[in-house]
Amino acid sequence: MVWAGMNYFGKTEIAFVEGRQNSGCYTKTLDAYLTPFLNNLRENHGISRPIFQQDNASIHESRFTKAHIEALGIRKLKWPSKSPDLNPIENVWGQLAWSVGRQFDSKEELKAQITHSWKSIKQSYLRHLVDGMPTRMAHVVLKNGGPIDK
Repeated sequence: MVWAGMNYFGKTEIAFVEGRQNSGCYTKTLDAYLTPFLNNLRENHGISRPIFQQDNASIHESRFTKAHIEALGIRKLKWPSKSPDLNPIENVWGQLAWSVGRQFDSKEELKAQITHSWKSIKQSYLRHLVDGMPTRMAHVVLKNGGPIDK
């Protein structure tokens, strides 16, 4: 499995996590990959209490994970289930899948290509996704909470 984060100012390093994940594994991933990203936001962009958006997977919603996120000084955005229309990273995952887009002979080759493709995602693309959120939200409201046309 792959984990990563992004916002208007940048993106985390990409994490490759092995095996079945639980809250303990997930919070270790956050410590290793999200914490340095948050430190950069705080030090270089003046964002003292960033807002964190994630889906409602059970490891994201456990008491342990929620307490850990709070201890990191992060506000968690309340997020409805099944709402990928408003989750910018879903577009990033689609772009990443498209750029990787073929079969590989080994897991190492696949990981190398995913890493290369992740590093190639331009900041301007991430900013475009974030800047487009108000329009996407308006479209969802017009659809009474339903999916928006692509």
